[in-house]
Parts: sequence; C-alpha cells; structure tokens
Amino acid sequence: MKRLLIAASTLAIVSGTATAADLAPQPVEPVVPVIVPFSWTGFYAGVHAGAVFTNSSARVGGVDFNSLDNTGFIGGAHLGYNYQFDGGFVVGLEGDIDYTSLDKDTSTVLGGTLFTANIKSEWQGSIRARVGYAFDRFLPYITGGVAFGDEKFTAVQTVPFARVSNSDTRTGWTIGAGLEYALTDNWLLRGEVRYTDFGHNSFTNLGVPARVKLNEVSTTLGVSYKF
Repeated sequence: MKRLLIAASTLAIVSGTATAADLAPQPVEPVVPVIVPFSWTGFYAGVHAGAVFTNSSARVGGVDFNSLDNTGFIGGAHLGYNYQFDGGFVVGLEGDIDYTSLDKDTSTVLGGTLFTANIKSEWQGSIRARVGYAFDRFLPYITGGVAFGDEKFTAVQTVPFARVSNSDTRTGWTIGAGLEYALTDNWLLRGEVRYTDFGHNSFTNLGVPARVKLNEVSTTLGVSYKF
C-alpha cells in the first residue's frame, strides 16, 4: 500500500510538471516580410519641362538665312500606358503636348539690301511608342514616333519693301531615350532627351519660293502619377 501511494504521488508530480511546461511561452518563428516587386503596368499622367535647342535655316528666293538656330523653354503635359511582361520588359504608348518659347530673328545683307527673317514656334506634341527594361523601380527606355508642331516664318526685304510669310502645322518624327524612377508606388520621376526632325517646308508666297528647315533637341525633367 505504501508503495502504491508513492507511485501515485510521483505520477502526480510528473503530470503537473508536464502541464506547467505546456503552459510556458513557446518560441515564435520570425515572420519573413514578403517583398512585392514594383510593377510598371498601368496608366499614368504628368508634367515636364526643360530646354529645347533648334537647328534651323531658310532660303527665300536667292537669299539664305543660316543663323536661325535658337534655344528656348519647353514644357507641357504627358499621358500614357505601360505594360510590363514577366521577364522585365516594358512596352507602352505615350502622347504629349508642349508650349515652346522659340522665337528667332536674323538678318543678312545681299547686294546692298537688308533682308530680315523670323521663325517662331509656340507649341508642339508627339505620339510615341516606348520600350524599356525594368530593374525593379528603375526603368531605362527608348522612345520614338510621330511629332507635330506649329511654325511661323516671315522674311522681309527692306528696299524695295517686300514681305514673305507662312504659317503651318509641321509633321515630322522624333526619337530619344530616358530614365524613369518610381519614388513610390504612384509617383514617378523621369529625365528624357529627344531629337525631333520636322524636315524641310517648301512654299511659295507672293510668287517667291521659300524653303525652311527645322529640327531640334530637347532635354526635360518630369513627374508622373501612376494610377
């Protein structure tokens, strides 16, 4: 009987010890954070601004105007859509519209007569494809497409007085490259350089033939909101 009581007591002590061990705090496995890669897929809209450098010349009748190069301000808005493939490639379509401050005067003397010319462009835009490769939040890309813009040209002969003028909407092509960075999941920062060629515009005004060349390089910084 005494042995039975001892065995029962021992069993009770062991059982209580096991129960207390079960109630003790258990070590918790650390939770590994899940990092979701940034996706460039979606619509975006934004604004941009910078500088534009033109290379322009004209020939009116037999008079050449070779000093119509200009530097001005360019700024406007853009809207586009990107799609990112699983491998990291990104394709998209973007359109922009810009104001420009391009306004250049020049003059030349031929046969003792003073000739002056002015070329002006107040707006331009483009519709372009974009192709890039995403390194998470960094997106280097190339872009190219159709460009359009206004061109106002005037040439004046002083003696005898004669004036030739033309206003037209030019169409050309544009190509460039840029780098975009996602500051947050919605806000994007970009830098872009583009070459735009509007070619030669030929016209006749008051019986005088004229030919105007215009191309340019623009450098802009911009910010976009991704929806």
